[in-house]
Amino acid sequence: MNSVAYISSSVRTVGQLTSNSACRRLMHISEPYTLGKKHTQLTQVSCMKQHCITRECNIHITHGRCAQALQLSNVSEEKDHLDFINQIQRYRTQSKTLPANEAYLSHTPENGRAQTLQSFSESEMWNIVKNTPNGVSISGLANLMGICDKIGMDPDSPTGLISKLKQECLRKLNEEDVDITNLCLLGEVAYNLEGASDLFSEVLKSIHTRVDVDLTPLEASHLYTFFALIANQHMNPDLMTRLNRCTERLAPRLPPTAISNILHSLSVLQEGQSVMLIQRLIQRSTLFMESFSDAELTGILRALAELSQHNTQFLYCLEQQLPNRIKECDPELISAVMEYCLHARWCSGAVFEAVAERFVQNAETYSTPQIAHQIVAMGRLNYLPHCANEMFKKLESILTSRFSQFQPRTLLNMLHSCIHLERFPLNFVSKVFSPYFLQRLEVPGQGLGKNVLAQLTQLNMCTSLECTFYQGPKLPYHYHVKKFSSVDHFFESPLDSYLFRRVYGPLCKVLGGRKYFSTKVFTQNGYTVDVEICVDEEGLILPLTQWDQTHNRIALCLDGPDRFCKNTHHLLGQEVTKRRHLQRLGYEVVQIPYFEYETLQTQSQRACYLHQRIGRSVFK
Repeated sequence: MNSVAYISSSVRTVGQLTSNSACRRLMHISEPYTLGKKHTQLTQVSCMKQHCITRECNIHITHGRCAQALQLSNVSEEKDHLDFINQIQRYRTQSKTLPANEAYLSHTPENGRAQTLQSFSESEMWNIVKNTPNGVSISGLANLMGICDKIGMDPDSPTGLISKLKQECLRKLNEEDVDITNLCLLGEVAYNLEGASDLFSEVLKSIHTRVDVDLTPLEASHLYTFFALIANQHMNPDLMTRLNRCTERLAPRLPPTAISNILHSLSVLQEGQSVMLIQRLIQRSTLFMESFSDAELTGILRALAELSQHNTQFLYCLEQQLPNRIKECDPELISAVMEYCLHARWCSGAVFEAVAERFVQNAETYSTPQIAHQIVAMGRLNYLPHCANEMFKKLESILTSRFSQFQPRTLLNMLHSCIHLERFPLNFVSKVFSPYFLQRLEVPGQGLGKNVLAQLTQLNMCTSLECTFYQGPKLPYHYHVKKFSSVDHFFESPLDSYLFRRVYGPLCKVLGGRKYFSTKVFTQNGYTVDVEICVDEEGLILPLTQWDQTHNRIALCLDGPDRFCKNTHHLLGQEVTKRRHLQRLGYEVVQIPYFEYETLQTQSQRACYLHQRIGRSVFK
């Protein structure tokens, strides 16, 4: 009786925004995309100033909030790089001290390249740079600086190689017209070397003059990735505004990878106010839903959730495309889908059924956050799949074997979401109420927080009101909260003022005046009743002055749009749990859903509707 499976029968990286191949060839597109009946040949690399995307030197350095951002150091000019490599090879061929059988640097892995360069002194490498016939390009200098830093050369030495390379870069910036792709590469390396240095400032100045109407999709993608790397710390706000406007015009030409990169960067930069650009990117992404890799789509969904942007067309497209894809996709994509649906309050039966079936088959391979994201979304959106019994049996098995692996608050969120579906995890509630677990829930310096305390209180209330046979430990009294109402409306949605104004007049007409009901009433158990009506033993509605003679209470729930999923008439899980508990506390619950009430055109129709709904409970 007290298990999660019989949990009572009555009772999603940004760092993985792209696949590895997409990381190495950010915008290399050679085949047309088919968009319904319209064929669109996307811009190829040859049209973008012939920049070939290669994996020349992956200087994997991350910084701050953009630790998962794509690294621009994968981008360089292959020809210039090969010229420089050939020059190094000619130098090595003439040298008697280097091993004769050492592989060419251009075919050596990244770590091998660094080890090969370590065999040169700083002066020898600088001679190679100076003696290269056509000079080393900005991309070659930037990558060489990154490798020199990686192998331990001192970037602060005024006579060292890195300082000389920086001076050479400054000279080229002043004398040459450097394209945006290489400016972003140089800016990344300079920022990771020294932060806001003179070289970095010069790169930003050069970028500022290059952001104009001639921007290409490739350059826009690189700029957003670069700005996400520096996390908006040293950037002119006007520059971001200009870039957003340019990218709005480019939106119809952006390929899938660029859309994913730009949306992720906008979320890192907290550019949620750029609504027009984001909506155009979302509309563009609906055309490529099948073309996105799992990592790209995961990044898009999480970026949109971070930016608080929802689009009905995009959600319907997800609903059509995802059910078949979920059977074999990355579990992280499933988590991102469920997180986004929860954030958008979108209850998709087709998607959720596919997720539940995949959970039953493969839940053992999921990480604990992935498990929690799926269960929490179904619970809070009040969706019980057809395979619910099998799903909760699998959940009970996982919790039994991996209970200690869950983070305390993640586990609490998941168990709390189960009660919305009338699945009561009594075996594990007893562990949650233990002093050891309660201590683990605390955040140093912050304590438990009101939401955590309210979740614990509601779990405890379930054991008292709905699982009266439960004999395990209870939540200590000093952890109980007095009110469930909160600023974020996590446990109950506030009274919809618009709906109340429409109900007020007809309600006064039905009851005989304002003195026969009260609004926003707090119960002794912490819930808020929208409208409370009291009745005596004979079924007569009592005025407020005679409520001490109350025999029965009626809770009128004025359910506005915020209490339902956006695409269905499903009440949210928190509201379903609240109504169950109010009934257990002795209330007759009467629901007035907005979608029924708004169809009534006249005051007399509304009064008749309220009379029928309230009268049915009074006679009962």
